[in-house]
Formats: sequence, structure tokens, C-alpha cells
Amino acid sequence: MKADPKHSLADLFSMAIKAEIEAQEIYSSIHAQSKNFILKEKMQFLASEEMKHEAILRGLYRQQFGDEKPRIPDETMAPVPAWKPEEGGKISKVLKAAMQTELDSNIFYHEMAQRVDDASQKAMFKYLAAMEQTHYHLLEVEYNAALEIEDYDQFDPAVHWGA
Repeated sequence: MKADPKHSLADLFSMAIKAEIEAQEIYSSIHAQSKNFILKEKMQFLASEEMKHEAILRGLYRQQFGDEKPRIPDETMAPVPAWKPEEGGKISKVLKAAMQTELDSNIFYHEMAQRVDDASQKAMFKYLAAMEQTHYHLLEVEYNAALEIEDYDQFDPAVHWGA
């Protein structure tokens, strides 16, 4: 996802809001389907973070455009494949795609910081970029574990007795 100059600022805000909504959905879906309690907690955390990002973006949009409503696109610029464990889907594939989306979001928010004039908005976009980088690293740890541990997302419930 790029903050392409051919898009209006309003459209870029709308695309960013859509990406945050979809990130919430992906992380919530992983949370719901995984049996790994650590992964579940991390996905719940990420979903709540993306919800906060959506709220921040909507607030920035209001600052920039007043009462005008953002036009949320139907499609996202950076889709992450759905995880279907019942069909043999690998969690590592989804985590890798989510990692790339977080990196893309980091770049996007840095570019958005260059597109806005308001100093506080610039700072907020830089903050969002830093948060996306943090999300990338959290996902990277889970991705590496998923590559090393077969059935990583399906730990036996007895493993959780001490939690």
C-alpha cells in the first residue's frame, strides 16, 4: 500500500481506515480459530491495536475534512489471505502475509506524514508507522515459531493448565 500522489488525501485516509478494519478482522479470525493460548492473546492484542488505529485515523480525518464521511473502499490495497485450518491452511502463510502488510503500513504512514501539513498529524502518522513496525516484530516471533513447531496453532489444551 502506497500513499500514491495520484490519490486524494481523503482517499488515502479512507484506504488506511479500510486496511485497519481488515487487519482487525484477520487478527480476530486467527484468535477465534487457534488453540494456542499465547497466539490467541497476541492476536487479540493486535486486533485491539488496529481498532485504536482506526479510531485515530477517523479522528485525523475529522480534523482534516470536518463532517465529511470517509468513503471506505470495498477492496483493500493490501489483502491478507484468510486462514482456514480446517482445509489444511498453514498459519505461517497468514502470519507472513500479515508481516508484509505491517511493513507496508509502516511505509504508508511515513508517506502520509509527508502529505499532511499539520505538525500534530505528522507526528501521529509517524507514531502509527512505529506501531506498525512493532506489530511486524511481534508477528515475526510467531511466524518463526510456526515454522519450527508442527501444529503450532493446535497445542494440546493440557499445555495451558498452568496459564
